[in-house]
Amino acid sequence: MATPNTNSHAMKHALSQQGRTPSQSQGAAATPPVSTPFSAAHAAFSPHGPRSSPQQVKKSPATTGTLAANSQSNAALNFDSPSTVAAFNALQIGGGLDLGLQGLNALGKNENEFAKKLDDVLEKLKRVKGLVSEQGLERLAKGHGFEVFWEGTVGASSKKTLFIGGSALELSIAFSSPHIVESATLLYPESSDIVKKYAEGASKILTENLQLAPQQSFLTKEMDDFARNFESIANLEKLGDGQNLNLHEAVVGIYESLVRLHDWETNSARKDPTFAGKDDTWLEKQVMCSKSGVPAMNRRDAVGLTIDYWIDNHLKPMLQSPSPTKEQRGTVKGTIRAIRIGCAPLPMTSMVGPVRISEKWIGEEVEKVPLPGELTNGPVINWLEPDSTFIVNDQTKAGDQAPYSGPRLPQVAFQAIFEPPVPIPLSIWELIEGQGCGLPPLPPTTTLSSYDALIFPLRPTPGYDPMEARQISCLKTIITPAPGPVAGSPRKAGILRVTHENVLLVYKPIYGRVLSDVAFSHPQQIISILPYIRQYTLLRKLLETSFKEDKEDAKPSVVKSSTTDDSKGKKIIKKSNFDDFSDFMETKDVAKPKPPRIDVTLMVHPMPRLQLVFPLKDRTADIVLEIRPNGVIHIVSQNVLGSDNAASANTNIKTPEGLARKLEVCENLNTFCEFIRSHF
Repeated sequence: MATPNTNSHAMKHALSQQGRTPSQSQGAAATPPVSTPFSAAHAAFSPHGPRSSPQQVKKSPATTGTLAANSQSNAALNFDSPSTVAAFNALQIGGGLDLGLQGLNALGKNENEFAKKLDDVLEKLKRVKGLVSEQGLERLAKGHGFEVFWEGTVGASSKKTLFIGGSALELSIAFSSPHIVESATLLYPESSDIVKKYAEGASKILTENLQLAPQQSFLTKEMDDFARNFESIANLEKLGDGQNLNLHEAVVGIYESLVRLHDWETNSARKDPTFAGKDDTWLEKQVMCSKSGVPAMNRRDAVGLTIDYWIDNHLKPMLQSPSPTKEQRGTVKGTIRAIRIGCAPLPMTSMVGPVRISEKWIGEEVEKVPLPGELTNGPVINWLEPDSTFIVNDQTKAGDQAPYSGPRLPQVAFQAIFEPPVPIPLSIWELIEGQGCGLPPLPPTTTLSSYDALIFPLRPTPGYDPMEARQISCLKTIITPAPGPVAGSPRKAGILRVTHENVLLVYKPIYGRVLSDVAFSHPQQIISILPYIRQYTLLRKLLETSFKEDKEDAKPSVVKSSTTDDSKGKKIIKKSNFDDFSDFMETKDVAKPKPPRIDVTLMVHPMPRLQLVFPLKDRTADIVLEIRPNGVIHIVSQNVLGSDNAASANTNIKTPEGLARKLEVCENLNTFCEFIRSHF
């Protein structure tokens, strides 16, 4: 080591250079970086770029001791350099020649977690389609492999049109400004007439997806709805273009057959004596929820074929249109549950057959006479098997050197997408596979979840077993008609808010999966599984409406407080007598009554059952009900009516079937239990 300079002039010069870089110090030579085997250690293990090298570690009182200690422990290497010592310290290398790389494990783990988070952010950004604009729509079309060209100058103030071309479709989007869309027109010039007649309806939906709503700014107009419909069309185009196949005709052919089936079922329902006096809207709901569903082409905000198979509260008097807005459908809290029909690559792990282009999936006579000895449960549908569709390679596209291949089957299958997805147990999953449908292979049981965890997710903990018993508790407030005079109310009867303490017990869980999409080769396969989809759709609704916590105050009230203005413009709150009584009951000196407890036990195998236990006057009600296919409820046992099925004076329900019908109408466990508590 060099002997320190004790010259006073030199000391002053050294102090004057503190805090400056070598470029700032005149006459100071730049120190070359020390190159060691460890100087790029961080950069070598970073998946997203280099990190700070050891030379960037500044000497400070906090690091001096650490560097000195490590310098002593690595004395055998005789690297008299702070950069080398810092590298040893970062990699946690011991003294002497002990080159343990324990530090690299922690370093790689942190970098992998950061990379994973970054990838998650990028994936979420990909799902954001952005705002409606000329560049955004052009980018979306090119991203799906379409050819685009403009008529007019892009970005100019004059009107212009974006043309998007495919092998079987043409889409033109007219702009009045870079962010304002006037219209969208979809054409199928190479398709048959059955496809062309539905192009106008699709154009109308696409135009609504792109145009501004009243009083809406173009700065808030997103193109998510348009992108969802455009991607559905583009998927059919891409799958068919590579195989010289018009999949738009294949989907429309299924629709034509299902429409004839729906019309026949609706006419049969009108002839049913039990439906006498019902209007067409009510009949359509019953066909939707108990028969083959309601097929629709370009209805509401969805371009293409959808099958509506369930509508909430379908037995209640109709208060709204059976075709609600897009905010009311496609979600768990929505009104209509539907299946979107499209196409997907032919799965190699199942026995699903390829697509067939035909309109004759059902015979001219929809119902056929059953064969002798054939077991039937209602009318027998006259399903047909259309001829296979073969394709031949297009030599003009394949090129002169492409080998000629004869007719072959398409490598595409029909696909049914459930909106929203439906949690089902593995027994129903296997039943759907038994119908010839294609489903993803089951993962190992170590990664499966229980059926109840699919509806009420929980965070797995170390040693978590999905087969363990589980209990869920929550407070649920409902609004129910008051059976008689209510204290504090000027009316003889009113609406009462009642709070229940709900407890769900799952003592024997079973494995389950979420059914999101199914590959199929014949529409009969989808129609045949609808009863089981409705069965678990109703079960899910009953559980969610009773065991998801309410944010509202559970305070019962009948007459709400009113607000008026005095002469000075100040707000004056007028409280009712019942509000004053509620405030008095909330004081510390008076104990609030404990809400009644409703215990619900869930049993899913072999048939979904719910056992309801709740207080009923001076006894305890115990009802076991079973949810059967098509959402039909059957009372297995009950102690409400008694052995003679005697009815209460407050209701005309006299049989277990009447109790089951009450729950089918209200579709709410708390409303059902409160009805029994107030009428029996």
